[in-house]
This record gives sequence, structure tokens and C-alpha cells, in this order.
Amino acid sequence: MRKVLIVNLTRFGDLLQTSPTIAGLRAAGDTEVTVVVERNFADVCEGIPGVDRVWPIDLDALGRLLLADDLRAAYHAVAHELAALRAERFALALNYSSSRMSAVLLRLIGVPDTRGWSMSGDGHRLITHPWSRLFSASCLTRGQAAFNLVDHYQRVAGISAGTRRLCFEVPPAARSRVAVLLADGGVGPDQPLVAMQLGASRDIRRWPARHFVAVGRLLHAQLGVRLVLCGGGGDRPMAGEIVAALGPAAVDCCGRTSIAELGALLERADVLLTGDTGPMHMAVAVGTPVVALFFGPALPVDTGPYAADQLCLHAPVACAPCDHAITCLNPFCRDVLEPEAVTAAVIARRAQDWQGLEAAARRWPRIAWYRTGFDAEGLFDLAPLGGAPPSPAERLRRAHRALWKGELDGTPPRPVDGPPLAAEGEALRALAGLARHAAAQATRVERLAGGDADVEVLEAAGRELEVLDAAIFRHGAIHEAAAQLVQLHRFEKENVLGDDVAALARATRAQHEALARRARRLADLVAPRAAATATVEAGGIHAGVA
Repeated sequence: MRKVLIVNLTRFGDLLQTSPTIAGLRAAGDTEVTVVVERNFADVCEGIPGVDRVWPIDLDALGRLLLADDLRAAYHAVAHELAALRAERFALALNYSSSRMSAVLLRLIGVPDTRGWSMSGDGHRLITHPWSRLFSASCLTRGQAAFNLVDHYQRVAGISAGTRRLCFEVPPAARSRVAVLLADGGVGPDQPLVAMQLGASRDIRRWPARHFVAVGRLLHAQLGVRLVLCGGGGDRPMAGEIVAALGPAAVDCCGRTSIAELGALLERADVLLTGDTGPMHMAVAVGTPVVALFFGPALPVDTGPYAADQLCLHAPVACAPCDHAITCLNPFCRDVLEPEAVTAAVIARRAQDWQGLEAAARRWPRIAWYRTGFDAEGLFDLAPLGGAPPSPAERLRRAHRALWKGELDGTPPRPVDGPPLAAEGEALRALAGLARHAAAQATRVERLAGGDADVEVLEAAGRELEVLDAAIFRHGAIHEAAAQLVQLHRFEKENVLGDDVAALARATRAQHEALARRARRLADLVAPRAAATATVEAGGIHAGVA
């Protein structure tokens, strides 16, 4: 039996998004799956099919020991966990937590086939799978993020044809508890119910209470539905404000359900209105339709609801997506998602009225409306509603998607619709030129290292290569179209290890050649040149699109 370790120490929505990977691992053969989670989210794994063992780690307790300067106790606690994990002798480890702590953890566990973040013997970060490196680069260049997190997870695990939905099994006891909870709120067993998820990981990611009130009033007046408010204990003040405005039409369930009971509550609802949250993923996992609102740092392409026929509304303002580390003083993007438009979306999605949704998308063109689905290769995709032509940003994203499907999956690139993006194409071709120069310089360093060159001459050649890399990094910082390629190049350079100068130069040359190839291919996708120009060879590197 192959023993697989999955490390996911982040939020409960991320754990739910691991469920298709777990299903794929179990379907592939005789596999035992252990999931390492933060103790507070261990209950999530109890409902994910295919998990053989949940391994909770109490990070809060470890933090308390460190804050109390009890380093001896903290060391022994960590040593105990590591010894137990090493004793399991896992064949494969999948690190889905992109953090320094998880990288150290995976290095110390020492699984031979470790994918995701890990650490070299001398303490440097390693990202040990191409899809993991692409995901890490996408997190830092969100404007070019081309794939859903679930697909990244599956590709890292070697799964190319997994299930197309998240999975969570609601226990009967949770359904019984929720039935009582709703009955206490005056909701009958067959009464129409719309759920509203109020909370989010940060206040900036919350849709305002006044908007929920406006939608609630319209839904109750037009459909006669009851509204159930979902969230944690910290969302009770916001829920109280909404209940005060809506009266008995709303039922406050914030902070009153376990993870399993939240699943039962969402399963009972006709549709969930939500931001980009863990409960959004829970609704998908239990089969409830979702109307998901994306604004601020949230994007439907990479963290959207992983299932077909879900509805995403995005506020495509000029500054979107903003950085997670930024606290915006004027989050006007939330108001782009007007309550009247959102109400129309909920009503039409509840009725499965996609023609009505097309009409609504044309009526509110400031909002980007998307229907979720999957492409020919089984990767999560978004179909725009309303007939509006794709924006330049969307065309650039599509080009990145085509590039990486070709590079990592071998899928022939398909042309990107729309007029050429001339400036982006020129920036990418300039990047290809810089990378070709760097590849040539790496070849020179390799030749000098393999001969009898003076050390000072070799060092000077190495410094020239560093100058070219610095120019590449500056180019990526200035030109958005090149940013993801350059960031990925940076991560790939981190994985070059060893003491043999010639071997290091050879590996560096291969990376610069790959960067040049990718930049040319992406340039040809966004701004094709004439065939004769596109096949020019420079520096021994073919410039055509494969």
C-alpha cells in the first residue's frame, strides 16, 4: 500500500478544495491518505471521503510555548510530532501550505518524493514540482493567474482526470440538529430558503451589511423566501444589524453550527449568496447552487466555486485584484456589485434561468458575470455571460493559460480571441532577448569553468550573468505581461543546487533558454507576428510556437 501524506495547514475552505485530489489518489490504486491539519480544522477532514487518518497539529499550543520562552518544551513537542510522522514512512508528501513553516516541516519529515515547498540541507527554500512553482508564481502575479487552486492541487499529485466537484459527507446527526435549529427560527421543513454567508477572513472582503439587507428585502418581497444568515461567532454583530432590518424574514445562525452542521444548513438551502469564503466551498461540496461575489483580492478564476453551473459576479475595477497585504481605505469595488443586480442573480440562479442571467449580465455591464464549467482537458474554466468582448487583461490571462497548458500538460496552444496586444507582445519579446543573452553568458561561464581560465576571469563572467539576471527581474517588475514568467524563473533558479560551477552554469543556461522560449511563445499568443518572423532562430533557440 502506498502511503501518501498531505499537509494543509491553512483555512477550512482550502481543505475542502483538497477533496478532489484525495478522491483521485484513492481511485488510482491501493493508497492510504493521511492529512496533517491545524487542530482547529480537523473536523473538516472528518467529512471528506477517502481520508484514512487525520493528523491534527496544535499550532496555537506551540505558539504559546514559544511566547512563554519555554523553548525546551516547544522543541520536545515538535520532535515528538516529527518522530511520529517519520515513523509512518510515507512514499509521497504533498505540501499544499506555501509557508516557511511547512517547508521546514517537510524537510524534517524527509519523505523521498516531496512535492511543493520544502527546504534544502543548508536551509534554502525549494519548490519541487512545476505546478507548485507555477502556483507560487501565480500567487504573486494574480493578474495572470490562469488555473483554479483545485487543479493545481490535482496536477501536483499527478491527477489529470479527477472529480469535477468538491466532496463533503454530511452526517445524519448534523441534519437533525439543523432541522431543530431552523424550526426554532420558524422555518418549516419545505419552506424556500436562501442562505447568506456574512463573514470573511478580513473585513475588507465582506460585502456591506446594507447590501445584504437590500437583497434580503427584495428576495423576501419577490419570492417569499426565508433568509438564513451564516457565519462565525464574530459575525453576530453584523447578523444582528441585518435581523433588526429584516425582522422575522431572517434567521441568525452565525456561530451556532459546527463544520458538519454548516454543511447540513447549506445543503438545506436553495442557493447560497456568499463572498469568496470557506462556506462557498462547503456549499459546492454538498451540492447547493452558489452565487459568489468577488471583489478586492478575490478572483473567480483561481479560487472560484469548483463545480459546473455556479455563478460568479466579479467587480473588474482597474485596481483588481488588490494585494492581500493591502488595507484599502476606499473599497469602492464592493459597491460595483449592486444589490439589485445580485438579487436578479440569486433569483435567476435559483430558477436555473441561464437566459435570464445572460440578460442580467447585459443589464449590469459594470459587473463581470461568469458561469463555471470545465474545458476540454477537464480544467476549471469560466464562461463569460452577456456577450461582452474579453478585456485585454482577460486575453492576457487566457494566453498564460494556453502557454502553461502547453508547457506543463503538452496541450497544443490555441489562439486567443481579440485584437493583438501589441505592447505586451513587445515586452515579452524584449524579455526573450534578455533571456537569450543570459543563456549565452551562462554558456560562457560553463566553458570557462570547464577549462583553465583564471579565477578572476571566471568571477567577472559570473558577475556579468548576475547583471543580466537583474535586468530580467527589473523587466518583470516593470511589465505586467512578463511578471509571471520572471517570477517563475526566480523560483526555478532557487532549485539550482550544488558546488560544481560548470554544472551550475549548465543548469542556469537551461533555465534561461526555457524563459526565452516561454516569453516568445506567450508573445506569439498575444500578438502574433508573420510566420517568417516567428520562426527566426536566435542564439540557438527556436522562436516558433510549438
